[in-house]
Amino acid sequence: MGWMQLLSAAVEFAAGVPGRWIVTLRSGGVLELAADAYSEEDNHLLFNVLVDADDDEQGQMLVDWRIPNMPRRVGMVVAKVPVAEVADLYTAPSWFDDASSVDTTR
Repeated sequence: MGWMQLLSAAVEFAAGVPGRWIVTLRSGGVLELAADAYSEEDNHLLFNVLVDADDDEQGQMLVDWRIPNMPRRVGMVVAKVPVAEVADLYTAPSWFDDASSVDTTR
């Protein structure tokens, strides 16, 4: 069973299948992340997936933000990366097309 199947079995993706983000670290390492968006907070990039989850499920995840009139819909943090460690950041609209990467840092 793939990671998307495992996660979607626990919570519902509210925005469909998450996008693909490729983070190149200054060390040369590369992270490939599934997230709908990212934000910057306290010198970290927080990558989030928009999910629908009940209170018990939310208690088992790091919730970055909530939608006040939709208590089940939250932004779940899937990765936290120090900004100082990021050399480059790319997004690709599909998990199935490696040629579609777009540089979002320029």
